[in-house]
Amino acid sequence: MLYISILFSFLLNAVFGEDYNLHGDAGQAYAIEVYLGHPSQKLNVLVDTGSTTLAIATYPRQDNDEYFHFANSTSINDSGKEIQAKYSQGMWLGRLASDFIRFPSLLNLPEVRTDMALITKSHKFFMNGSGWQGLLGLAYLPVGAWGDHLVVESWLDSLDRTLKIPTSFELKLCGAKSPTNATHYGNFRVIDNADETHQSIFRTPILRKRWYEVGVLSIRVLFQKQLNTVDEVGLTKNSQDNDAPGDLDIEMCQQLNEEKSIVDSGTTNIRLPDDLFRQVVDKLKNAVLASNILILDEFWYHAEAACWTEPQNWSLPWLAIDLLSEESDHEYFTLELPPQNYMRVVSARNSSSENGTVPEFCYKLGLEAGGKETVLGYTAMEGLQVLFNRSAGWIGWETSNCGPNARITGPYNVTASIRSTCQLIKVVSDGAVSIKAAQWTLCVISIIAAAVLIYLLAPCIKMMLMKPLPSSNQISLSQAALVEPASA
Repeated sequence: MLYISILFSFLLNAVFGEDYNLHGDAGQAYAIEVYLGHPSQKLNVLVDTGSTTLAIATYPRQDNDEYFHFANSTSINDSGKEIQAKYSQGMWLGRLASDFIRFPSLLNLPEVRTDMALITKSHKFFMNGSGWQGLLGLAYLPVGAWGDHLVVESWLDSLDRTLKIPTSFELKLCGAKSPTNATHYGNFRVIDNADETHQSIFRTPILRKRWYEVGVLSIRVLFQKQLNTVDEVGLTKNSQDNDAPGDLDIEMCQQLNEEKSIVDSGTTNIRLPDDLFRQVVDKLKNAVLASNILILDEFWYHAEAACWTEPQNWSLPWLAIDLLSEESDHEYFTLELPPQNYMRVVSARNSSSENGTVPEFCYKLGLEAGGKETVLGYTAMEGLQVLFNRSAGWIGWETSNCGPNARITGPYNVTASIRSTCQLIKVVSDGAVSIKAAQWTLCVISIIAAAVLIYLLAPCIKMMLMKPLPSSNQISLSQAALVEPASA
């Protein structure tokens, strides 16, 4: 299936004249081709903004015998030290190593040596039949793999160190090309932070540099009468004519961010806190019933697929996701996602039955319950271009020329402080962190210096304060203990 996806991407490049270097089968996120080691070995890794480490399989798995033969690389540096990582689904164990990595589709990037995890054992990590052999972690260092007294550098940090400048990256995720083809495609590129071609995009601040943690303020079901009229590029600026959303739902806002809200390209669905998931799904389910479409509860609440003999042209409500704006603490904007985003096509094929071969088009819901956390998986990113500016600490959103007809509206203003109202994490800039660290360092040094000075001056102070005592023939027990008694 992976080779079909690559061929499909090649045909798209030829037809549309744009290079697409991301590909994958339904439900398996987006993979990019890389060359590892010397001589180079061609592998496919998922682009994952929900982790940090470059992690590569080093053994064959079920339905996939492709892996990194690290012993064949003359440039491998295997430390032999154990590292591990756990994900929301699955885990792996491995060893810390370093080797060279190159992206054949990113001709502007040099080959760099980077840390990587050589995966030797895993559990529920590699999906059966998956056409990828590892993960390319794109998040910040605190969510990397861990081991005893080890720091695992990410590929992006290695790249920044090699180029001696901070870089950003952009994900353009297009989803399935058509309702009759479940393979999806997109584009990944690394750009210089000085690039000024993205000044008009909507930006949301990264609240904490671990995952890409953002402020998700609400998720709403938009019925047809609530949809704004958009211009040719899908952007709507706030005006008096727009049916702008009302005041923020404080309870929902706090619930969405109770644990964390992150943007994660390695997760498929939009994951919501349990109560909000049921509220949103109930509204979508009722809208489907009103349209005389029969879909069982297993589809809505238990991640089961629903299948038809012909592709579905969904006329269902849109989803609106409100995000905190980087421009102001009193401002936000809205991602508006059509039903093609959350009614995900997972298979489009001919199926055998008693009556012969019949076409089968299956779909799954792109929403799931997430306990207390909120995750904007790639379902929320398809049809959009998403720019991750790691050093400046913001994520930019703009509409795309591929994929679902998603759009962005706003900005919208509120009177109250959004960070305070929604109890969001306070942003601490890198500069502020450095200054505070320097202040604490100076404080500790001053305390140590004062302690040393007091220790050195203690005998003098003691002699000045103590009065001389009259002489005595009695010696202390401590002095007597240091000398052996004289022989008789």
